[in-house]
Amino acid sequence: MTRRLLGAALIVLAGATAASAQATIAGGPHDFSAGSAIRNTDASINGQTCVFCHTPHMGSVSVPLWNRNGSTATYQVYASSTLDAAAPTSAAIQSSVSGACLSCHDGSIAIDVLTNLSGVAKAASTAFTRQATAKATYGNSGTGTGNILAGGTPFLGTDLRNDHPITIVYETARAATPAEFVTQAITGQKITVGTTLPLPLYGASTATATVECASCHNPHNNSVGSFLRKSNAGSALCLTCHIK
Repeated sequence: MTRRLLGAALIVLAGATAASAQATIAGGPHDFSAGSAIRNTDASINGQTCVFCHTPHMGSVSVPLWNRNGSTATYQVYASSTLDAAAPTSAAIQSSVSGACLSCHDGSIAIDVLTNLSGVAKAASTAFTRQATAKATYGNSGTGTGNILAGGTPFLGTDLRNDHPITIVYETARAATPAEFVTQAITGQKITVGTTLPLPLYGASTATATVECASCHNPHNNSVGSFLRKSNAGSALCLTCHIK
């Protein structure tokens, strides 16, 4: 009897652990199916959490299986007399990994405007025709109107002058002032920074690897809060790249 109870308990614990791991999106700030930011009322995708960012068919080629068009907004970019890398440009941001994040967070495109509704493949003749879902099928319980972000912490807008620069080449900045930045390292094909809980850079080589929104934020895991890749207690996140 004891062994049976122990076995049952282990099964329950294993199930709970799996559920916890899967719940990093479901029920969190990035769950738009019935989550905290917006409530979906379209029965054809009710309960889906991935569709608002990803699709198994006809996704964008710029971001793997991406289910949204990139923003075409014109950005005011970060600039500083002490910036060691080339200043970011609006065009570079639009086509970058960060552009995927900004397709929601700059407030220019509604959260529920998707490339491909419900993962349904289109006919060959319209395979690359973009499709937008009707915003009327969604409730407006999120911040802003028409499901467009317009305020609060998640809203960045198009003025990025007060945000950490993105699309900058890390090695360019490090080479200019090596005493201020951690040296990059390459593990396999993954470009990383530092040796302890490194943050990812994005590019084909060290020479082109850029700092993006996803360098500090993991959109699939909010366990630390603010979707940070690691805790910033004691400025630990900052110190992963910066030597201060």
